[in-house]
Amino acid sequence: MMKKLGAVLLSCALAFSLTACGGSGSSTDAASTPAAGSEAAGGEASESAPLSGKVVRVAAVDPQVALDPMQYTYSIVMKITDNVAESLVTTLDDGSIEPTLLTKRPEVSEDGLTYSFELIPDVKFHNGETLKASDVKYSFERLVKLVKMASLLQYVEGYDALYNGEADELSGITVQDDTHFTIQLSQPYAPFESVLSTAYCAIYPEAACTEAGDDWGFGTLIGTGAFKMDSYTNGVGVNLSAFADYHGGAPKIDGVEYKFIEDVNTQMLEYQKGNVDFVELDTAIYPVYASNPEFSEQMHSLQPVGGYSMGFNTKTISDPKVREALSLSIDRQAICDSILHGTATVPNSYLCKGLIGWDESAPAYEYNPQRAKELLAEAGYPDGYDVRVTVNTKYASNVAIATAFQAQAKEAGINVNVEQVDSAAWSDMKSSGGVDCYIANWYVDYNDPDSMLYSYMDSRTDSNSSFWHNAEFKELTEKGVQTTDEAERQEIYQRAEYIMTREDFAVAPLYNETKYYVLNPAITGFEMGSTYRMFWKNADIQ
Repeated sequence: MMKKLGAVLLSCALAFSLTACGGSGSSTDAASTPAAGSEAAGGEASESAPLSGKVVRVAAVDPQVALDPMQYTYSIVMKITDNVAESLVTTLDDGSIEPTLLTKRPEVSEDGLTYSFELIPDVKFHNGETLKASDVKYSFERLVKLVKMASLLQYVEGYDALYNGEADELSGITVQDDTHFTIQLSQPYAPFESVLSTAYCAIYPEAACTEAGDDWGFGTLIGTGAFKMDSYTNGVGVNLSAFADYHGGAPKIDGVEYKFIEDVNTQMLEYQKGNVDFVELDTAIYPVYASNPEFSEQMHSLQPVGGYSMGFNTKTISDPKVREALSLSIDRQAICDSILHGTATVPNSYLCKGLIGWDESAPAYEYNPQRAKELLAEAGYPDGYDVRVTVNTKYASNVAIATAFQAQAKEAGINVNVEQVDSAAWSDMKSSGGVDCYIANWYVDYNDPDSMLYSYMDSRTDSNSSFWHNAEFKELTEKGVQTTDEAERQEIYQRAEYIMTREDFAVAPLYNETKYYVLNPAITGFEMGSTYRMFWKNADIQ
């Protein structure tokens, strides 16, 4: 069955910057006014009042799209909406599942096909409506209809019929009453609960979401989260205010203000002035602040599960020997040291440490231009090889990496042409097969190897811009999602990853990065884990 995912790169999304102030109080007088004619989160047309009191200010880039992860998979979108809308469960850093809108984790039948859920009673949406099981069914059906991340629910009974327009609902979701519902799968799917924790599976109120139409995520966004959206102003920012009726207890802070600041240097200047409280440090400026003792207690790090890779269009670069030669022509350690300033490490797997399938004993990917030359000669290119590497100019580090590769590959007799295009051209070229070689990043949406590998599974997505197909890989990954034994899954995914990166060389992992951010030391309780999502519900300002 073909799963149509569209081009989804959770982490390839718009990475946003953060800025933190060193002062004690973190209130703001800045107003963020909705666009003319827009509606506030509660559905009433109004202008949002300036945030006041305990307010955390976050520097961010402007998403320039609806704040709706079902439609736009940019990381900045989810870092905002995670505080407004909630999913049924939450995946913790250690991979465990915690109920969020449920009284307990779902009960699963012995055959692994039927999941029974019970919602916490009387959970309120921001507009005062009570969360019902019918809202869950509506939200999941909306996800499938919007196509972008529909494949997450591929194994729910009735998926094909709804996706293909042959039905109006997911037949596998049955509502018993306002707080009880079941989901029937067509086959066992081990990561299913983890999938339900993603931002794409957030639960929205059916009536309000339907009424908002195209305004959803712009003037209107309603969830059950600790904060409600007061305004979203293009070029200015997003204002979130505390939701007093939050089912988990009212937040300790009064609001969160996302301030759109595009330039990374300006973000840090604003932090130093005390105008923002949280800034994600861009790699280019990390060394400046890492060596400054003033920021030693304000700088934090995390290691998102995922990394950067060089991808290949296997239609145009069809010989695995050529792809292996290209991989061997990358001096990853030099890239980590000189371009990324020591914030990244050379990987030994496309799967990261902490994921099932990661092989601790595998060697790191090497730089061996002499072996690359030999492989090219074997492939019929004794006089060298020309390759075009296309990069999106929005991401300066990708341009720098491609340029470094251009110099490194010369020793192997590879002539690299770096093609720089804007975001619109990048998306069009990648989906249409107009890119031969590219640099991209991918991070898990849920802590499971399936989340790293499904984009290469031709049976589950048509967004596989490498156009790579391998029967054994497909069989292994399909078996992997039906297997619950962890030791068996380890063997399955270890072999699948080996095929992808060391036999067929469908992709060449480049590096795993450490993310750094600065945070106002007066702020406590902030949460941002390995899935690279941002939560302020437990935050406080001392």
